[in-house]
Amino acid sequence: MKLPLPNRKARSATPTFHAPRPGFAPEASQAELTHELGSVLEHLATIRRRRKLRRDPVYREVRSEIDRVLGGFEWRLSDREPGDGQRLRAVAWNVERGKRLSGIISTLGEHPELKDADIVMLNEVDIGMGRTGNVNVPRAVAEALGYDYVYANQELVLSPGDAFERNHAEPNTLALHGLALLTRLPITRISAVGIPEFRDKFHATEKRLGTKRALVCEVALSDGPLTVVVSHLDPFASPRHRGRQMRRIINHVDALGNSRVLLGGDLNTNTWDLGSKVGLFANLAHKLTRFGFDGTIRQGMSPERVFERSVFAAMRRAGLEVDGFNDRSRGTIYYDMNDPELRSWTEIYVPKPVQNYLDRNLVRWGGVIPLKVDWMAGRELKALSAAVVERPQEGRLPISDHNPLRVDVSTTTPRGFELPPGRVPRPPV
Repeated sequence: MKLPLPNRKARSATPTFHAPRPGFAPEASQAELTHELGSVLEHLATIRRRRKLRRDPVYREVRSEIDRVLGGFEWRLSDREPGDGQRLRAVAWNVERGKRLSGIISTLGEHPELKDADIVMLNEVDIGMGRTGNVNVPRAVAEALGYDYVYANQELVLSPGDAFERNHAEPNTLALHGLALLTRLPITRISAVGIPEFRDKFHATEKRLGTKRALVCEVALSDGPLTVVVSHLDPFASPRHRGRQMRRIINHVDALGNSRVLLGGDLNTNTWDLGSKVGLFANLAHKLTRFGFDGTIRQGMSPERVFERSVFAAMRRAGLEVDGFNDRSRGTIYYDMNDPELRSWTEIYVPKPVQNYLDRNLVRWGGVIPLKVDWMAGRELKALSAAVVERPQEGRLPISDHNPLRVDVSTTTPRGFELPPGRVPRPPV
């Protein structure tokens, strides 16, 4: 098959030199992540199995370009003064692709708990996806609210979206999906670390190339750097696997050598093993035997106690605290059996007997299960106050399936980086 291949001279938005520490200092004030893979991606979307993909001559021809885009960054930076660190406001929000862009902008810019944030960490942002109007979501939000931004790409999406995002006729242009940091502080260093995923998304309903990455940036304060980590762990995995992902992120952060760290994002600490239907059923049986139905539901609001201990243990060993950085009174996402989309999702992934059992027993909960899956954590930072903004809406429709988080912190003067006893920093893989 003869397909138009991308221009090999296209500008790269990945670093071209080696830095003494992980990451790189951006040499230019802006870099755009783009490509000319459109017709190639359409072809790759027709390939059903990964082993056939590896043998495909078109894929082999463009694989280096695909790898560049999957590991790429985009940024727009300006001259800014370092923050004094007396009081910093940080927000983390999984914005569900950016499908309600105007609502995201108005909420971040006007809500009293979220406005005037110094740092905004965004999960699930699109660039050039038909489901979000082929808008560059991080750039649009940053420009509307006066932020600098860094975007780290994770995936090239080979489909219109997941099973519930295909009610549009707009083809993807760049088909990028990743995460972003928006800030009013100077960004001095950019890096990312890939984290091992449980399931190959090339075989998922939303067919994709790539893997999750955590975005790790240094921002400048008047008395030294602050490392900001934007994280998104895998929902379709076991809690133990999410613990491995968190350890990979922390190894990367440790290798940077900075003592002050602020981590935020969707850690997907849902307490469930969604790697397979068998694993899910065994997980449910174990919980019901140990805690009963209501006790099982309550585990979703305190995942660190039992089922997601590996994620929180990894943060605790690295000196990252969650107490004080999070509003523990509210969930950050809701498993709402009254939601038609979630009901359809349940019918796909949950065996029918389990669905019937949930329906009967969730009546006294109103069909809604609160979950604590989004988190903030800090090291050598003092948490002043924290909040969860409950279900922001635009035109009576939810802006995202996740609630945004807010934490106000003050920084402490760095004492010099010291790992807990027995821990040795390792460079990222």
